[in-house]
Amino acid sequence: LMACLIAPIVTIVIVNRLENKDKIMSFFGLGSGGLQIKITVNGTPDSHPNDIVYLRHRPSWKVRKNVFTVLKNHDNNNSAQLVHQQQRGIAPNKNNNNRIMVYSCDHDTEGSITLTMGHGKKLDHLGIQVKFFGRIDMEGGVHEGRPHYDFISLSKELLPPGSLYDTRTVPFNFRGVEKLHETYHGRNVSVKYFVQVEVKRQWLPPITAEHEVLVQIPGVEPSVNEPI
Repeated sequence: LMACLIAPIVTIVIVNRLENKDKIMSFFGLGSGGLQIKITVNGTPDSHPNDIVYLRHRPSWKVRKNVFTVLKNHDNNNSAQLVHQQQRGIAPNKNNNNRIMVYSCDHDTEGSITLTMGHGKKLDHLGIQVKFFGRIDMEGGVHEGRPHYDFISLSKELLPPGSLYDTRTVPFNFRGVEKLHETYHGRNVSVKYFVQVEVKRQWLPPITAEHEVLVQIPGVEPSVNEPI
């Protein structure tokens, strides 16, 4: 009889815990407190044709041919096709918001950070920083006790300690940063550049958001490719 009475109570407690999981995480500071962070990096292939190009897919291995040379020829073909479409009265497709862009190593990383709080919500913070990292991730295992190595680590103050109520957009820039390595995503090792926003809170873990910046080093393709 006692087992029959205890079982429904245990079931109710488990269901309530699952339903209130998000509320519990937010209560203990594991959530974002309703804050939404959007990182926007300035520049498009239209505004910087020599520094930025579109990619057809994310780079997953190192290619021998330089992406700027290959995609420049591809863009020339697209330009001829665009002229032909305009002569026929066909409107061009300008929806490039979801397209992947790759940046030259000489291009300055700059843009804006948009911080949005929900209606009627407030977030107290101990300062907001924007950071720029160049990182080598060793996903296959820990090498010398470190899962990653940062060859670039820069930080700037975005906002002093205070409170967030609504929506704020703050510009940022990291100019003159020397990028010696290209973006590379391998099976065991990855090289990546990314912008990180960190919102510090008292007694609670910080709220962070990241945006990867794909980097390629422009160069001239050799006339003869030596065999490996």
